[in-house]
Amino acid sequence: MPISEFFGRERELAALDAELRSASASGAGRLLAIRGRRQVGKSRLVEHFAERSAVAYGVVAGMKGTPVEVQVRRGAETLRASTRPLPAIEAGMAMPPRNWYDLLSRLQFVLNDDPAILVIDEFPWANESSPGLDGLLQSLWDLTFARRPVLVLLVGSDEAMMDRLFEHDRPLFGRLDGSLVVEPFNPAETAQALGGSRSAVEVFDTQLVTGGFPELVAHARKFRSVGALVEDALSRPHTLLADIAQINLAGEFADGANARLVLEAVGADEIGVVNFSRIASDLGGGIAAKTAVSRATDILADTKRILAVDIPAGDKGSRLKRYRVADPYLRFWFRFVEPQLRNIEVGRSDLALTAFAGGWSAWRGKAIEPIVRDGVLRLAPHLDTPFDSIESVGGWWDRRGEHEYDIVGSARGSTPVAIGSIKWRERATFGANDLAKLAEGRAVIPKAGAAGLVAVAPRGAASGVRADLVLDAAELLSAWQL
Repeated sequence: MPISEFFGRERELAALDAELRSASASGAGRLLAIRGRRQVGKSRLVEHFAERSAVAYGVVAGMKGTPVEVQVRRGAETLRASTRPLPAIEAGMAMPPRNWYDLLSRLQFVLNDDPAILVIDEFPWANESSPGLDGLLQSLWDLTFARRPVLVLLVGSDEAMMDRLFEHDRPLFGRLDGSLVVEPFNPAETAQALGGSRSAVEVFDTQLVTGGFPELVAHARKFRSVGALVEDALSRPHTLLADIAQINLAGEFADGANARLVLEAVGADEIGVVNFSRIASDLGGGIAAKTAVSRATDILADTKRILAVDIPAGDKGSRLKRYRVADPYLRFWFRFVEPQLRNIEVGRSDLALTAFAGGWSAWRGKAIEPIVRDGVLRLAPHLDTPFDSIESVGGWWDRRGEHEYDIVGSARGSTPVAIGSIKWRERATFGANDLAKLAEGRAVIPKAGAAGLVAVAPRGAASGVRADLVLDAAELLSAWQL
């Protein structure tokens, strides 16, 4: 994918455009925090926004583990390299800046009364290398930036650290005008980036393997199919699909051994969904293991937001929690790549490929469920009664594991108005037996006696199968195109 190509991000670009218009119209600065996972495309987004904005802009970036003098020297270089440099930037950077304090202090003198954009990428890393930098920025903001029509974008990959920068005891508290979270591509954006020749099923398979991360989606476009992409990734060491996860995890868990072990225990499961007891057992069992798992799951779910915690729909106080890796790409990586890295390194890629061929179908059928639920929720306002009343979508299971339903769509008050089954099979349609089993859920799930039946399968339903709502892969993909 050439670097000039840019796909999707209409929501994010519209939000940034609105912030710039506000700064231009009021003559006052706007401070916006932009957060998101590593490799999600934050830097590309802000660069694209700045380039198309028609106003002067400058970009500087913190670099983890890099000497401060190197960071600020690169910062001065990128400020000069802007296609529409900030006013007087050449004079402002005539002498190399000594540190971050020096660099940012000079920027207050290169702005005039014309609208401008200033991007400080990976601000948490810059602040980490120069403690107190957020205090300096607060001072510069109050004295200069807030009084000029400049949009200042603080970008960071560590979402927890970004949150802490704006808490009540930090210098920037109360200065933030807004926050934007950049997510991976949704399926419609993935389809757009892949090009028009891929089927809806191929789009969803790509979403499961790449997680919608733009660089990985661009890489996937080089291959004729997802199968070919995975075969390449498992056939030799150090491919993009294998290495990006390791880079991201190294940054996330430099000092979190237990959290990493818990993530591996969840991700390596055959279908990638496990309960607390299973995780504790994998880590040795006993009180110590349970305590370690409890702490680690809190970090992974609440702080890192890498682990998702699911409970049965309509049961807010349920103790029947299930854990899964929230990001489909990491979920795929832990299941099919990480366990095979050693085999790949020693030339036994045949073992990795055999493991993928044997486990892909079952894993795929389970991994698609969160995406389908999101799609049903997005489609709900455009559907007929009773589906248009859906306000939340989850799954449902009982304590003994005897009954489980993939989709429960609830209206206000957690009343189930839809129950559904996902049969993500390559060739078979949703059959009569599938529908009969789904219909049993009306008597099993509390208050679901009048719920509509939803059948989801890539090829739709078989002739004569009369579910209340049938969604094939193309119809599901349309949920992100409305």
